[in-house]
Amino acid sequence: MDPKESGAQNPYRLLLHKLTGTSTQKPRLRSAANVWRKTQRKEIDAEVKKISESRTIPRSALTATRDKVARDMFAKLPKEEQAQWAEQAKEEHDVALATWKEDNEGNCSTSPEDRQRCDFSLCLSVH
Repeated sequence: MDPKESGAQNPYRLLLHKLTGTSTQKPRLRSAANVWRKTQRKEIDAEVKKISESRTIPRSALTATRDKVARDMFAKLPKEEQAQWAEQAKEEHDVALATWKEDNEGNCSTSPEDRQRCDFSLCLSVH
């Protein structure tokens, strides 16, 4: 059993977090631009490549350049399309939040197979 595994498949997950005083990460709402940019990777990379050819950009600054290009491209979209992407980001967040709540507040699996698995690395990692 993987201690990083989430969900009802790991019946000891919630107990482990309570005993160690840690909590699971609640999903965050991604921005509309971040949801949009996942669908536009090729176009963003092409624009970054064009910019990097015209100017000398160090490798350490490529990520910041890519982020700026993506945000600029998103800002040029019509307001209606930006609103659609914001709505999609909200829907994805609602689904992730519902899954997170079910994993943390829901009932553990009652199947015998899930209850019989044992991993001693969990015991060792607590100490």
